[in-house]
Amino acid sequence: MTSTSIPVDILRVILKYLDRADLVKICQLNKICCSCSQDILYRKVLFEDVLVCRALAQSTHLARRVRSFKSMGKPPELSKALQNMTSLRDLTLFDSGSSSILENCVFNLDSFTCDFSYDKSLRQFLEHQSSITYVCLLRLYEPSEPFELTRLPNLTRVAAPSFLLPHLIPGRPVIEVDSIGGLHVGDSIDLSHYTLSTTPIRKLTINFLLLYPHHGHILASIFPSLTHLNIGIHNSLFSMQIVRLLSFLFILLIYL
Repeated sequence: MTSTSIPVDILRVILKYLDRADLVKICQLNKICCSCSQDILYRKVLFEDVLVCRALAQSTHLARRVRSFKSMGKPPELSKALQNMTSLRDLTLFDSGSSSILENCVFNLDSFTCDFSYDKSLRQFLEHQSSITYVCLLRLYEPSEPFELTRLPNLTRVAAPSFLLPHLIPGRPVIEVDSIGGLHVGDSIDLSHYTLSTTPIRKLTINFLLLYPHHGHILASIFPSLTHLNIGIHNSLFSMQIVRLLSFLFILLIYL
């Protein structure tokens, strides 16, 4: 049986089991094998070198095959490569300079992770990403100007510093929240915005100091449908009082 006689759907299944080196060889057989192999080779691009980014910037037919792109640093062709990835759904960018590199991008993301500053360019980008269900904003410094977001109607999972959560949770169907970053003893934190999700929050990762000033019955009213809880302890004194309260919280969740 020749390669051209294999149905394309069967060929795609076979190619999924090949490693990268074999896929590159398959690309040299014929046009059909090349096209199917490239679909797999470029579907997920993970922290690749500058040559891959250059190829995506120079070739639209390769770039439009990318569904997931994760990059660290700022190759010279990064902005153009992102503009060419019209079918991109999952994007992660670390140390990539300014969020202005996202300007003129036309993809509609499901998932977005970045460590950009909370500036106007990032806000405008997010406002136009109506299909996003997961957003992870890793910058721990508060914005110099208000970072208010009015859209993101399908947001269900959020990972962000506590000062951004009042702008990300209310009015959206958020069911999973990861409050990242450390706090200091005595910080005044308002948890009321957690109740403003249009659906009950079921999974929560939170700094222990956010929970410390609140009594058990208040926590139960804020998170009545919680099924998963992860508690981090940052910048706090590990006193016996805190240990006892932490134990109480776990016991409380068992009986909810």
